[in-house]
Amino acid sequence: MSFSDFKKAFRLPITLNSILGGAFVSVLFSVLKFSNTEGLENISYLELSLFVILNALSAIPLNYQLASGKWNLQKWTRVSFFAWYVPMLFFNAWLAVQVPDFLVVMVTILYAAYLGSFGVMKRRYFIFGALIYSSSLFFLYFTGVAGTPPVRFSDRTLVIFFIVLVLTILIYFYWMSVTSGFLKSQSETVQRLLRESRKDKRKLSEERQTIEDLMTRLNKSFQIIKKDLSTATRIQKSILPSGFDQYQDVLVCAEYFPRDEVGGDLYDVARLGDGTYRFFLADATGHGVQGALITMAIKVNYEFVKYSGKSPGEILEILNTEFISKFRSLNLYYTCILADLDLKKGILRYSSAGHPEQILLQGREPHKLPKTGRMIGLSPTSIYRDKILKIDAGDKLFLFSDGLFEEQNEERRFFGEERLYEIFKSGSDEDVRQTVDLVLKELRDFLNGTPFQDDLTFIGIEIPE
Repeated sequence: MSFSDFKKAFRLPITLNSILGGAFVSVLFSVLKFSNTEGLENISYLELSLFVILNALSAIPLNYQLASGKWNLQKWTRVSFFAWYVPMLFFNAWLAVQVPDFLVVMVTILYAAYLGSFGVMKRRYFIFGALIYSSSLFFLYFTGVAGTPPVRFSDRTLVIFFIVLVLTILIYFYWMSVTSGFLKSQSETVQRLLRESRKDKRKLSEERQTIEDLMTRLNKSFQIIKKDLSTATRIQKSILPSGFDQYQDVLVCAEYFPRDEVGGDLYDVARLGDGTYRFFLADATGHGVQGALITMAIKVNYEFVKYSGKSPGEILEILNTEFISKFRSLNLYYTCILADLDLKKGILRYSSAGHPEQILLQGREPHKLPKTGRMIGLSPTSIYRDKILKIDAGDKLFLFSDGLFEEQNEERRFFGEERLYEIFKSGSDEDVRQTVDLVLKELRDFLNGTPFQDDLTFIGIEIPE
């Protein structure tokens, strides 16, 4: 208990009343003893001083618990009765036996001095206190522990009793009024807190009901969204090509892993003629529903020009112009690569719009396919050039989105392009399906259970020998 806490507890009316009650008894008998009043030979100033000190040391810490709010009135009453009131009763009984001429005075002072503070107690505490005090008197008297003669009265005692009675009544009424004011203020505070508590309970109940209603509505909305996303997932999967076994003169395998239910990657494989194939891979900005909606727009525009007979660079310029005219105000962009594979001429013609460098594996040497233009959607004047490469039987072409090498493990380390190129080299003797599986296995081992943080598309193309 700090000094400020001590001051707070000491200034309480109930504390001052109890201390003054004990001090009044000690001062009164000290004055009488100093005046050589008969019948006070067996009592010492030390006993009277201890009475005041013990009374204060007991009252202050107990009343601090009440003033600080750590105890309620009921607990304070229960603890104070045994820790403070009962010891004071025993001490008063001892004094009364030591000064039997003033027994009636002691009884009057005892109840008058302590009534102000213990008037807050239940009646059974007060009656129990009286029984303890009376029993103590009889015990001390009849056992001879105090070594005093039987109780006797004198005329002088009656005079002193009358004076003391008047003084104690005055003191009692004064301190009782102070204590009553304190208890009244505490009662008003408790009543106010109870009213606020009931009000808060009603408000809390209303807010709880509101939250439950919102949770119910939110759950219904979530179920609708979940159902819609499930439908969107099936739709997006249906527009992605499959069944590559139909191609006899080229081996194709493709893997697509959206980060969410739907994703922002799109790929397409088309046969333009005998021995000629067109591969398209786009990676839209964003994930989830936003990315999926952009891919739908890309798909629609691409389908109009896929079989137009134009070169990859010309098609990307058309896609860029169309995309900007429709979505420029939304600041949407995407990267893509369009590659034409002509098996009869043995050439690969491609154009890349800001897409990561793809890989053409010839023997054990991976060749990077650099970008030939800016991202789609940046500028209507963007130019996309074609690049032509010679290809031979056994060559492998790998197309992928940036999600393949930008994945991070739990240590925040990237899978990286260099690691990817090394895996391509080590799997150069395998067919394209085995190489794709090897890359994905190495990626999963690297992530060690960490989920994909981006959409991932991986396409492998091999020219059979």
